[in-house]
Parts: sequence; structure tokens; C-alpha cells
Amino acid sequence: MIYIKYAFVISLVFTFVSCRKLVQEEFPNFPVSPVVNSILISDSTIKVHVSLTDKIDTNRLGYVDSAEVFLYIDGEFKEQLTYTSDGIYSSNTIIVPGKTYSCMVSVPGFPLVSCTDSIPEPTKITNIIHTNNAGIDQDGLTYPSIQFTLENNPSKKEYFEIIIKLIEYDELVDASIIYIADPVLLNEGLPIAVFSDELMGNYYTMTLNYTTGSSGSKNNEPIHTNLFPLYIEVRSISYDYYMYRKQLCLYETSRYPDIIAGVVTSFSLYSNIESGYGIFAGYSPLVSDTLNPNSLYK
Repeated sequence: MIYIKYAFVISLVFTFVSCRKLVQEEFPNFPVSPVVNSILISDSTIKVHVSLTDKIDTNRLGYVDSAEVFLYIDGEFKEQLTYTSDGIYSSNTIIVPGKTYSCMVSVPGFPLVSCTDSIPEPTKITNIIHTNNAGIDQDGLTYPSIQFTLENNPSKKEYFEIIIKLIEYDELVDASIIYIADPVLLNEGLPIAVFSDELMGNYYTMTLNYTTGSSGSKNNEPIHTNLFPLYIEVRSISYDYYMYRKQLCLYETSRYPDIIAGVVTSFSLYSNIESGYGIFAGYSPLVSDTLNPNSLYK
């Protein structure tokens, strides 16, 4: 019996060792192509980053400082962007919701690159309720939640992203969403608050459980989750931004998988760039008033 247990331990060790075996030491070169990245945010100016693809183990892509970037709005030429530094080309144009933005990017030695996206109108948020003690996590700490109502237009497909911003002393930090139970988010199947209006009507009330990632105690009280002032940023996002954020989540999960949970399928990043790679997509944000949970008693 002792021998059997010992043999099992040895086989288990060899199993984990075999899982860590380096499959390939060198990766083949990736075909060089232009990469164009720009996140368009309403009421902000446009910045476009132009670089080139490189090998899979490259830490930083080589930027392009000799490109020509032309901006079009609703199909009409607006301006040629100005090169600033590190592959960034800047515009003086302020992004307006409801308009369609396109860029034509000329990189020497490559076919003309193009990209297009439309910026949705911002939505409205009402009836914000913060609950300081919404539940107890696996470590026995209470966690908070925030509830709010979104306005939606069911006559057209709409997409949203919710960001909870914590004001931790002099720093803004994104809260982590935990224990997702909302039907709309469960329908998306990802641990982020990015979703379509597929299950929403004219108005939808959503509840998000979150954690601040910080805990402590005072005056010999039990250890509890520390709460901070916060606000909600509701983003009305384009379809391309929606797809990009979902694929980015899957991509990051595949890069850093939980080995105990089993094999994770690799995912590529979503791209809407013609004749190249990258993302050209945007959103219209709406920011709520600041809430101070420490002054609430729910």
C-alpha cells in the first residue's frame, strides 16, 4: 500500500513537470503589417497610434513615424493628423456623438490601411443606490454593491460598459466586479460589465457587486472591506468597441490561464482594421455624481 501511494506521488510530479515542458523555444516571424490603434471618446480629440507587427515575444512594437493619417467625418475629408511622437498622430477635431469617423493610413511600403466607427449617443442613468453590506465573500469579508437604472432605446441595437471608479485617497482606481448575478451580464458570460441591450427594455435596473481590494479594522472591530468615495462611468459603446472589450477579456484569460482549471483555448484580439491590425472604436461616457459610502448606512 505504501508503494502504491509513493508511485502515485511520483506520477503526479511527472505529470506537472510534463505540463511545464517548453513546447517551442523560438516562434516563427509574424508577417509584418501596419497596426493602427485608436479609442475614440466623445468630447475628446482623436489620437491614432501607428506601429508594425513583430514576433510574438516582442515586448514593444516598433512605431511608425513616417505615416500619413487622413481623417474623414461622415464620409467627408476633415484633416490630416499631425505626428507628435512615439507613433502617435494627433487631430484638433473634437469627437461628437452620432457621427461616423474614418481614417485612411498610408504607411510606406504597405497597402493603404482604413478603419471606421460610429460614436453612439450617451445614455442616462438614474436611481443610484449603494449598499455597503451586500454580502459576504469567501474570506468572510462583507462586500458592497451598487444599483442603478439605465435608459435604453430598444428600437436599435445598443451596447454598454460600466466602470466603477474608486477615489482612493489621491488616486482613481477601477473597482473589481465580483459575484455576477445580473441576468444581462450572465447572458454575456464574462466577468466584466460589458453588455448588449438584448435582454433590456426601455429601462433596465442593474446591480453590480464589487470589491475595493482593501480591508482593515478600527477600534478592535472585525476586519471588513474598506469603502471609498466612488462614481459610475456609463459608456455607450459601439459594436466594434463591444467586440474588442470582450475579446480582450478572453485574450488576457488565455495568456494567464488557471492551470488547475484545465486547458484554456487561446484567443486573438478583435480587429476592425482593413489591410492591417488593431482597433478603431469608441464610446460616449456619462459620469454620475460622486457617492460616499462611508456616509451611508445601507
